[in-house]
Amino acid sequence: MQESNREKFLRYLLIGLCMLVVLGGFIYSSDSSEKVDGKTPSIQAEVLSVGSETKNPVIAVAKMVKEQPVLVIYELDRNNQYYFKVLHSVSLHNKVKTMSLAKEHNGIWVQLEKRKWALFSDSLEVVKERKDAPSDVTTSRNPFLQEKGGIISLPGSIRLDLSGKSVEPNEIHSISEDDSLWMVVFEKDLVLAKSQ
Repeated sequence: MQESNREKFLRYLLIGLCMLVVLGGFIYSSDSSEKVDGKTPSIQAEVLSVGSETKNPVIAVAKMVKEQPVLVIYELDRNNQYYFKVLHSVSLHNKVKTMSLAKEHNGIWVQLEKRKWALFSDSLEVVKERKDAPSDVTTSRNPFLQEKGGIISLPGSIRLDLSGKSVEPNEIHSISEDDSLWMVVFEKDLVLAKSQ
């Protein structure tokens, strides 16, 4: 049986449509896997200034508040059981992907989108924007190792007892000059811990 031109055209059209659907599914799944792999934590933090006997620590925290991304500067009042006092806050249009401390300026570099970085001052005013990652950054994050029983080991033989938490921390920051007080950042929580 010989195929007519119309049937031949329909066959090629159906094959082409099937290939487009398969290609679209492949592209969609690769975008989804990139989003899963590049998942950003709900809370990120940096220490702007560590505390001492006369000075309270000041920290910057990026988090979600009622589905709205915000960037907040807190002062931890050591005389009031380390009460988190809000100094400045700003709502953001996009969730913070990553944040770092600016070496040259007293501020925070924040990545908001794939190619959008903003430098916020210590009062959370936008000082500068750029498309590529800044090179003059540092972080207050400390490397750590989680041992059995919820004990966290840090450089300098410092240990934190986080046995009350069942999940591993994302970040750990020293918030005191003598490394006696630490800020521990989990996926959806932020706690203070004293070194042992």
